[in-house]
Amino acid sequence: MASVSSPHRKLLHFLVYWAVQRCRVSESPCRLTFSLKRPAESASPSQLRVSVSDTGVRSKLEEFLELNDLARETPVEKWDGTLLITTTGINDEAIYRYRFNLHEELSSARFSRLATTYKNHATFSGTEVCLCLSNEADADDLILWLVGFFHKILVLRAANLACELFVEQIGNAESRNVCLPQDSDDVHHSVMASSSDRLVSGLKDYALSHGYNCDKCDTCILNRDLLKTGTGAANNVDRRKAKGAHVEVVILIARTASDLSCWAVNCSSTQVLYFEDFVPCPISKSSFDVLVSVDWQSYGFKLKGGFIDDEGNAVLEWDDMPFARVDIAIHTYLECAMQECQGSQQDRHLVRKALKSALSHLKADHAGDFLSCHGQRVREYVPDLAESIAGLILSSNDKEFHDECVSLLGLGSDQDISEELVQSSICEKMIRIIELNDTKENVEDNAPYLFECEKLDEDSQLDEEDRDEDMIFDF
Repeated sequence: MASVSSPHRKLLHFLVYWAVQRCRVSESPCRLTFSLKRPAESASPSQLRVSVSDTGVRSKLEEFLELNDLARETPVEKWDGTLLITTTGINDEAIYRYRFNLHEELSSARFSRLATTYKNHATFSGTEVCLCLSNEADADDLILWLVGFFHKILVLRAANLACELFVEQIGNAESRNVCLPQDSDDVHHSVMASSSDRLVSGLKDYALSHGYNCDKCDTCILNRDLLKTGTGAANNVDRRKAKGAHVEVVILIARTASDLSCWAVNCSSTQVLYFEDFVPCPISKSSFDVLVSVDWQSYGFKLKGGFIDDEGNAVLEWDDMPFARVDIAIHTYLECAMQECQGSQQDRHLVRKALKSALSHLKADHAGDFLSCHGQRVREYVPDLAESIAGLILSSNDKEFHDECVSLLGLGSDQDISEELVQSSICEKMIRIIELNDTKENVEDNAPYLFECEKLDEDSQLDEEDRDEDMIFDF
């Protein structure tokens, strides 16, 4: 699991990560709740009280031993290393409570068992972890990070997992709770939808709510279907153990600034949303290398460069951006929660495969919008070439030649044939052929004829003059 920058964020990220994995293991509908209580005055000596709870399987104390390094990095005045853990399994008769102090060197002093409560034949499972953090001046920044973090969690629309974030200001008669519920503007969202479809739905909601901004404009919501979507997936399954690594990629395009009026100014950069095991994470080095090394030009994008920001997010910068906005989400996860990672080389291969698949999907559905840079340059010459060919056809005094060309263009002989009509027909055919041959899959096939005509009998003998005329038609 990747880490984030500040000690507080690393700690909270860790607690949410393991809560999500416990919910995944349960394979039952679960709820993840994050609660933060802060004093009314930032200068108050009172601490930030944090609670992370889930209704997944019972936790294992070994999970929290991974916090040893983080506890050593964090000064005692910021976090005293103490965790209060409450947990129970679905088949347990009791609710168990523990105190864990990771700053204690002696193992006998760092762990203690607290009073046990019995469930009285009730059936439920779950874990709650409580701790206190120092109430520093950056508490507001921490809360903003939490809101953004949970917005990203909701992008995945994880099946059978409901997420809640509560921020409560205490010690003030006028204080009120701030709740971030899970909702969606996608009326077609289905409980039975695939994880890829859920990611598409979540990314659309994230993009149309303008990223971190919760305020949504009516224009965005109404223009949801105008977004162009490309999806790709790759997996490497270990059949012997029924386990495997999966990667899903979604690319979302707002084609022009006029598609979404609130995005009037085109965005020349993209912050890539990266997820590991259903939790937002800083991007891995191998995945970032894939992002900046993919042949974006083959799909109509001009990548200026990329970098990883202070929070570990990948940012791609575009040159001569033809789109209003590009949103990208990458999700890598293991088939079974809490299993060991498969290694960066495999991740790199799967991310590349899924990313290229998503780009190919975009190109297949919207060929004219995602021509390669070479294809775009070729297309620029089409109007002039079509005009020249139309002029040659209509300037001929040979009626038989004239009628044959009109027929090959699919224009009826009884139509009023104008130069504009002939030029438009030629232009459409040329563009269609350019689009068909702009993918690697089509390069190996014979390019289609510009004008469709019957193939000549193999036994036909043509003199040199007829063969030259045939070559012109076939072009």
